[in-house]
Amino acid sequence: MRLLVLNQYFHPDVAATGQLLTELCVDLARSHEVWVITGFPSYDPLESRRRRLLAREDVAGVRVLRVYTWRGSRKTLLSRAAIYATFLLSAFLVGLFAPRPDVLMTWTDPPFLPLVGWMIAALRRLPLVIVVQDVYPEVAVRLGVLRHPVWILVGNTLLGWPLRRAARVVAISEGMKRRLREKGVPEENIVVIPNWADGRTIVPRAKANPFSRAHGLDRAFVVLHSGNVGLTQDFDTLLRGAEYLGDTRIVIIGDGAYKRHLQEAVLERGLTNVLFLPYQPREHLAYSLASADVAVIVLKPGLEGYVEPSKVYAIMASGRPFVAAIGSESEVARIAREHECGVIVPPGHPQALADALRALQADPSERVRLGRNGREALQRFYDRSLAVCRYDQMLRTVRSTR
Repeated sequence: MRLLVLNQYFHPDVAATGQLLTELCVDLARSHEVWVITGFPSYDPLESRRRRLLAREDVAGVRVLRVYTWRGSRKTLLSRAAIYATFLLSAFLVGLFAPRPDVLMTWTDPPFLPLVGWMIAALRRLPLVIVVQDVYPEVAVRLGVLRHPVWILVGNTLLGWPLRRAARVVAISEGMKRRLREKGVPEENIVVIPNWADGRTIVPRAKANPFSRAHGLDRAFVVLHSGNVGLTQDFDTLLRGAEYLGDTRIVIIGDGAYKRHLQEAVLERGLTNVLFLPYQPREHLAYSLASADVAVIVLKPGLEGYVEPSKVYAIMASGRPFVAAIGSESEVARIAREHECGVIVPPGHPQALADALRALQADPSERVRLGRNGREALQRFYDRSLAVCRYDQMLRTVRSTR
């Protein structure tokens, strides 16, 4: 089978969707001919390679077509819009003339990419699969970024159209499946395939390791946030919780649109127990995760089912427990309850977050139990190999019933 995939981010980008998609495509390429249309790397580290209209690469057997994207900062709205617009136009043009696939699969990064994928699929008469990582425009509306009723209507129309006409729509949780049904996506076309972590690459490591020693974390009690520092995370609750945890080291690893504001807030509040670090190379991830005694996940209220933090799977793979300030209907909350690998507190309650972290600090045996349960659940239900098998089966079904 020949598969054509659209997504703005792919290796070596450190965006979560780029890393997940790279792992999926590399594994699928062992059995299929996989082509990926993607942009030039735009996350930190920002590569210096010259932007061209089209560049061809081979990444572990995946045939990569890099299309022109505007080089600019992702931290301003205008620049981000230019990056998205140039990628969408370039991807559409190249998608029309790429080798004809049996199945076209598009992810939702950027949000209007499924519309581009539907246009290509309609013109070339291809079955379309859409993998939904975030549900738009609802995320933008709930964050207050999109407010005008006309633009909300336009967003719902343009983003809902391809979802209702795709051969399959992949939701990454049961909660997201419910959100998609509310948008009018036929239930029989929705397949739930959770995100994953690679349990062979990310394994439990000792807290005293080269990464923790290099940053002075080997002898401190460390609460770790690792991943995107964006608008959907409730960092205000985390910082307010840090005020109750003066003897605890709060480490934030990653980058994103909210990072500069977050750093300024830390300075304004005089928080000396918060440490910012950049994205770590993939090969260092197991050690950076192992530097934590407890990982933390924070999501703004009302986003459950529209956004599902995929960092939970890497945390589970590392054998560390987590405390999540998140709605009880989220996938993270379900995982914590079902597998007894984390503690859930209400979002927007910094005192509850601090109390849960303090309780785990005082109970090393409970930290070990939660972390062990998470690792076992990851291997049984959320490992990379299992997710790839689910995608492979779904894609074969789409091809056979086109």
